[in-house]
Amino acid sequence: MQQEKFKKLYQMAVDDLTGNLLPWWMQYSVDEENGGFYGAVTNDNVPEAGHSKFITLNERLIWTFASAYRILGDENYLRYAKRAYDYFLAHFYDREHGGWYSRVDEKGAVLDDNKYIYGNAFAIYGLSEYCRATGDQEALRLAVETRDCLEKYVYDPEYKGFYESCRADWTVNPWGKGMNRSPFDVKTMNTHLHLLEAYTALCRVDDSAKTRNSLRQQLYVMLNKIVDHDIHHYFYFQDRAWKPTTPEISFGHDIEGSWLMMETAEILGEPEAHRAARDTCVNIARACLEQGQREDGAMLTEYDPRTGHITPAISWWEQNEAVVGFLNAWEVTGEEKYLDASLQCFDFADKHFVDHEKGGWFAVLSLDGTQVLSKQKANGPTCPYHNGRMCMEIIERYRRHAAAEGAKAE
Repeated sequence: MQQEKFKKLYQMAVDDLTGNLLPWWMQYSVDEENGGFYGAVTNDNVPEAGHSKFITLNERLIWTFASAYRILGDENYLRYAKRAYDYFLAHFYDREHGGWYSRVDEKGAVLDDNKYIYGNAFAIYGLSEYCRATGDQEALRLAVETRDCLEKYVYDPEYKGFYESCRADWTVNPWGKGMNRSPFDVKTMNTHLHLLEAYTALCRVDDSAKTRNSLRQQLYVMLNKIVDHDIHHYFYFQDRAWKPTTPEISFGHDIEGSWLMMETAEILGEPEAHRAARDTCVNIARACLEQGQREDGAMLTEYDPRTGHITPAISWWEQNEAVVGFLNAWEVTGEEKYLDASLQCFDFADKHFVDHEKGGWFAVLSLDGTQVLSKQKANGPTCPYHNGRMCMEIIERYRRHAAAEGAKAE
C-alpha cells in the first residue's frame, strides 16, 4: 500500500515537472531581446517590460535546468541551463572583488552592486549543480571562489556563522537589507539554511578537506545554534551571539531544513553527523506535521506562539518543501503518516497552486486557498527551484527505492 502511494507521488512529480513546470518556464520566461530570462512574468504569462533581474531568480534557474538535465537527460534542459549560466556570469559577476551583484536592469546593467549573502549562497548552489551536471570546471572554480570570499569577509570567527550583507568591496554593511528585518537581526536562519544547502552541493563536486570542514561546521551551527530543541523549530532571527530576537516560527523553513540537514549528514558520510542530525530532523518534521499542516494538506506559513497569529496567506514554496520533508521523514522512520502527509500536500498544491488553464504555478494564495494574491508567476524570489526540486527529489528517491527493491528481488 505504501509503495502504491509513493508511486502516485512519483507520477505526479513526473507529470508536473515535464508537462507543466519546465515547459512553462521555457515558453514564457525567456528574454529573447535582452538575453537571459525576464525579471517578472504575470499570472497571464505576460513579461513585465522594464523589470529588473534579481540574483536569486537567475541562480535558481541555473540550478533547476542543470539538475533537470542531470536527472532526466534531456539536452533541451542543458541548453536552458547554459543560457542562465552564461547570462549570470556576463552580468552579475564582480570581476574586481569577486562574488555576485544583487540586481541588474532589463538590459543587464548593474543596479545594485551590494553583496547579498543569501544570494551569493545560491550562486554556490547553482554553480555547483551546473558543474555536477556538465563537468564545467570554470563553474566549480567560481563556486569555490565565492565560498572563499564569504569565509574571508563575512564569517564571524568569534561566534561562528555569517553576517547578512556587504558592500561591493565585501565590507560588512549592517544596514544592508538581506534576509534580516533590521540591523539587530545580525544572523538569520534563512541565510544559514541556504548556505548549508550550497555547501552541500559544493561538497558533491569538491570533496576537499576545506570544503568538508566548512560543510561540517555549517551543519553543527544549524543543529546547535539555530534549532530550538525545546520546541523542535528553528529560531528565525538572532543577534550576533545567537540570542533570538523574535519568537515567530516559519513552518516552511522548518520542514525544508528537516530534510536539508539530513542530506548534509549523508553527504558527509560521518556516523557522528548522521546521529546528530537524524533525531533532530525527525522531531522537526513531527512538530511541523502536528502544528503546521492543516487537515486539507496545506502547510501554513508563519506562526507567533505568543499571540497565536497565523500569516493570512500560504505560499507555493512551503507546500513544496513540506512534500519533500514529509517524504524524507517517512523514509527515515517508516511511519506511513508522513507519506500520507506528503501526498496530501502535493494534492493540495496541484489543486490550488498549479494553473491548469494557463500553465505554471501561482505563488501566493489566500489562507483558504480560494484566491490568488500574487500577481506574478515569476519574479525575484518566485522561480522553479522549490517546485522543480520537489519533483526531482521525488523522482530520485523513487528511483533509489525501485533499485533497492529490484536488488532484493534478484
